[in-house]
Amino acid sequence: MAEKVQFKRNVGLFMAVMIGIGAMMGPGVFALPSVVAMDAGPLGILAYLFMGLLTLFTALSYSELGAAIPIAGGGYSFVSRGLPDPVAFLAGWFFWIGNTLACSLYVVIFALTIRDYFFPDASIILIVVVTTLVFTASNLRGQVEALKMITLMNIVELAVLIGLGVLGAFAIEPANLEPFAPMGWEPLIPTMGLIYISYVGFDLITVAAEEIIDPARNIPRAILITLGVGIVIYVLVLFVMMGVVNYTELAETDTPFIFVADFLFGGWGRTAGIIATIMASLSAFSVTLGASSRVLYALGRDGHFPGVFSRLHTRFKTPHIALFVCAALVMVFGATGIVNILASASSFGYLVAIGIVNYAVIALHNKMPNLRRPFKVIMYPVVPVLGIISCWFFVPMLEPQSLLLGAALAGVGGILYFVMPANRDLVKRLPELVHHIKTRLRIWRRPNMQVLIIGGGNQGMNIADRLIKQDEFRMIFRSAEYKVTFVEKDEARCEELERRYSVPIFHGDGTKLEILDQVEPQKMDVAIAATNHDDRNTIMALQAQRLGIPRVIAIARDPDYVELLKSRGIVCISAPYATAAMVENHLDRPGVADLFEFESGVASLIDMRVPENARVVGKRISDINIPSQCVVAAVIRDKEFVVPRGDTEVKGNDYVVFVGPVDSVQSAHAVFSESKTA
Repeated sequence: MAEKVQFKRNVGLFMAVMIGIGAMMGPGVFALPSVVAMDAGPLGILAYLFMGLLTLFTALSYSELGAAIPIAGGGYSFVSRGLPDPVAFLAGWFFWIGNTLACSLYVVIFALTIRDYFFPDASIILIVVVTTLVFTASNLRGQVEALKMITLMNIVELAVLIGLGVLGAFAIEPANLEPFAPMGWEPLIPTMGLIYISYVGFDLITVAAEEIIDPARNIPRAILITLGVGIVIYVLVLFVMMGVVNYTELAETDTPFIFVADFLFGGWGRTAGIIATIMASLSAFSVTLGASSRVLYALGRDGHFPGVFSRLHTRFKTPHIALFVCAALVMVFGATGIVNILASASSFGYLVAIGIVNYAVIALHNKMPNLRRPFKVIMYPVVPVLGIISCWFFVPMLEPQSLLLGAALAGVGGILYFVMPANRDLVKRLPELVHHIKTRLRIWRRPNMQVLIIGGGNQGMNIADRLIKQDEFRMIFRSAEYKVTFVEKDEARCEELERRYSVPIFHGDGTKLEILDQVEPQKMDVAIAATNHDDRNTIMALQAQRLGIPRVIAIARDPDYVELLKSRGIVCISAPYATAAMVENHLDRPGVADLFEFESGVASLIDMRVPENARVVGKRISDINIPSQCVVAAVIRDKEFVVPRGDTEVKGNDYVVFVGPVDSVQSAHAVFSESKTA
């Protein structure tokens, strides 16, 4: 058997930081300030500061995940461990397509810069192809080889940025910063959304996690260092750019950084600005190309894409096939000129996917509580929740074009997911999934029904237990979601109800109008008189009806009281063994209730849970002494419907549904309830 080819761990802390800096300090800081100046003026300085601080929540989430799960694929790999496959694939798809499109954008910016400032007659397509081939060869040789070039470009880029920031600070004119918010404060939030993607370059550090030395220590450090450096440089550079020239002038240029460098330092400043822009484009291009190939590698490794993408080069230990595919797509997108349109959709994808990664922190805490976490987010789960909000809050603020294209890309990803052989079983289960979704929607849309239970004894608690129970089987058939209120005259019983249900409880005699009037009867949909005394239940039911509660139910056995209640239009339930089930049947299945007329004693439909120690456990239905007029209509086991046959074996905790005359149902209920020790 051939030896498995694995990544080489040869990337230290400094090189890991270079990955983050190379991705974060991309062309955005060189081109985006003109858009910020147009939309918000000097207020954009605060937008960069606040967005950087807000991104810290996501950085902490990535730090915990990267240290605990140091495998290639970054955000996708984290999500795939904690969330269902379709969600993981969607996150990976957005990360991959987002990185590929961003990579195409960076190489086009580089090509345009070369043409505009050096070779006016040069072919954009030729520059894109040659540049892609050069950096594909560099990435093929491994992260260390690629990072040597990236580090050199980062150093040049950072030197120019810091130089402009420090030297330019002495040339700031305070008048250029006034008014600080010329368009008001409204543009602050949309501007933060615009620049969000500029801050998340640190996520690419985790994409190369299998190549980082001592990832438990170095990944969190590299992420936080990258974000800290990014915040300082972004805020400093934008402060200088806004302070040196008026924001209206900055808004009119497509190359704001070069414009300001030329304004401050003349010809050599212009040259330095051009060189820094080129270095930023190439550095971001190289880092993103490597990250894109590793996400595709991870998708192939997990069976979402063909397994050939998960192969590593035997000599260089890099995902060469995935790299070649990504490089080919970059050349196609870059050459067609549709990059700007598709790149806007990548913003949608990034925001959605990174929000899912933040949620993965919570999912993995629940799914893998014993997972060793060398780095833990502070104030869990507040930090990942804020990370989710900080991503998804800005999605509706994207341009309509970005939202539409993002939705289209999600659709393409969904089709690709279901095409893969590994996911075809899911296609077969689609009808089941659609039914499940429809069921959950019915439950979600179900109105609240306010139920007043007068009497908190065993009878009242049994009814409350059934109405409040949330298991899916019971919820499927419900016509409403029940909100219970109690009236109980015994103070000790009130305290027990309070501990058990955490619902409104009124202490007093339910036969008194002044007590019932306090529960706001005009807001109640149903009142249930549920003590063990027929006379009190009759008075309570009549008082509830008098106060205008639309539906009133009373528990009564004495024929005289039953007749009196029925003559007043009050539903009377008299079966002693099935009261709670009958109340639920009447509220949730009025059609069934009327059909069997159980309140008249003709027939009843109830269900019960079979105790684990019941005599019938392990027996076939045909071997159980069930009354001849009673039918076992259904068996619900582990939330699945089991068609009851004669040879169906009864198991503990099964829900068994009986149909038949009241006496027969009561007898069957007793048979299935009897314990082995009785």
